[in-house]
Amino acid sequence: MDKFSKMKPKSDYAVAKDEVLFSKGKMKVIEYEDWTLIKNNDSIICIPILIETNEIVLRYEYIPTFKYVDGQEYHVTLVAGGIESGEDPVNALFRELEEEAGIVVRDGYEPEALKPLYMTKGSVNKVYPYILPLNERDYHEVVAKGDGSKAESLSKSVKVDIRHIDSVNASDMMTEFMLLKAKEYLNIQKY
Repeated sequence: MDKFSKMKPKSDYAVAKDEVLFSKGKMKVIEYEDWTLIKNNDSIICIPILIETNEIVLRYEYIPTFKYVDGQEYHVTLVAGGIESGEDPVNALFRELEEEAGIVVRDGYEPEALKPLYMTKGSVNKVYPYILPLNERDYHEVVAKGDGSKAESLSKSVKVDIRHIDSVNASDMMTEFMLLKAKEYLNIQKY
């Protein structure tokens, strides 16, 4: 344990110049020390909890990367997305909620942020997770328009009764993690 107490504060580390091996859109593959890293925008994920109706909001999503591996067209995931240039995580959260779930949060609403996490050892981006308990006065619904991509046009958000939360077959680790966090928040042992 002595080693961890001697770790340098973040401000003591020198910022390295990226050696870009590949770049396309917002994604880069860079070399740093003896590692090859994927560099992308940070992102948000959230699990809206609709208090009055006892529902959570998830995505039934067309994801080409998952389809490439398992052949399935659709997967159960979270409302999620990248943080755009100039956005903070909360602004990205509210934008993604409207784009993907058609949920417009009222001004002044304070989301409950969990600790930001790295995705993997080989990726330098962080994920900002949010539990989002919403009372009817906290939001209104509009038609979700997506971001204009083919994948978004083929996907939709769905409401799941919290009594069925244990039956949700999450498609990725972050969705599974957030379902566990939602159950913890709702104090659900097992239905």
